Amino acid sequence: MAERKIYDLIIVGGGPAGATAALYGARAGLSVLLLEKMVLGGEIVSTERLDNYPGFPAGITGAEFGQLLEQQLQRHRVPVQPVEIEQVSLKSETKKVFFATGEEAARAVIIATGTVPNLLNVPGEKELLGRGVSYCATCDAAFFRNKEVAVVGGGDAALEETLFLSRFASKIYLIHRRDAFRGIKALQEKVFSLPNVEILWKSTIQSIEGEKKVEGLHIQQEGRARFLPLQGLFVYIGRKANTGFLGDELPLDEHGFIVTNDQMETSLPLVYAAGDVRRKGLRQVITAAADGAIAAAAAAQALAVL
Repeated sequence: MAERKIYDLIIVGGGPAGATAALYGARAGLSVLLLEKMVLGGEIVSTERLDNYPGFPAGITGAEFGQLLEQQLQRHRVPVQPVEIEQVSLKSETKKVFFATGEEAARAVIIATGTVPNLLNVPGEKELLGRGVSYCATCDAAFFRNKEVAVVGGGDAALEETLFLSRFASKIYLIHRRDAFRGIKALQEKVFSLPNVEILWKSTIQSIEGEKKVEGLHIQQEGRARFLPLQGLFVYIGRKANTGFLGDELPLDEHGFIVTNDQMETSLPLVYAAGDVRRKGLRQVITAAADGAIAAAAAAQALAVL
């Protein structure tokens, strides 16, 4: 039996942080393996337009950005495996990652698995997921052309997706539990100007109704019960670190994010974290890419002296 290859560097996650780490690792002469369960680019691929990344004066769609990342990785011959990590072993000299069809090993690992959406945890949410309940308007808006939908949340993501949905839906209820949004002022002003958006302040969703698809919401609006007949619900109430597969291999902060220093080093030798999955102040594509570059450079430097 052929001996299993031990890579210099395995990167878990193929978003902007992981893809950048792979590029920097490959250019440093390391043998690199990138593991990504979905498409390269991560969740940015489902974003309508990336307007604040340097070098694209007219902006670029998330899908286009992801395709460019994929082409760049191909040019640098970075192998990519489409697998979902189930477990890791990081405390030994040889680091291992496990998935349904096998395992891979490396001398160093970068965790760049990003975040996942928080759930409402109300009746009907799980049962109607994909049948009217969505966490990505950019992915699913076209299914709701000329239909009535709701968006729940008050941050940038909720406002951005409301703007996108407004091109398709005939009516949008924007549900927020407070009496003011948290999102940036420019986005708020755009949402306030939309004629097909009704904002429901001080409101919470109690349940999602429907048999085979979403048919409506039971909400509490300023303490009073109300039923909204509609066909779709888009949820944007925050995100949590995608770290469930780590078990007790790495210490996490009180919110479940990986703790690193400025070099992206965790508490374990040759284990790094980059992007939204780590504890940090600003979660943007550009900061994720910077994290990935720093992590890969730190790994290359550490491996060179072993």
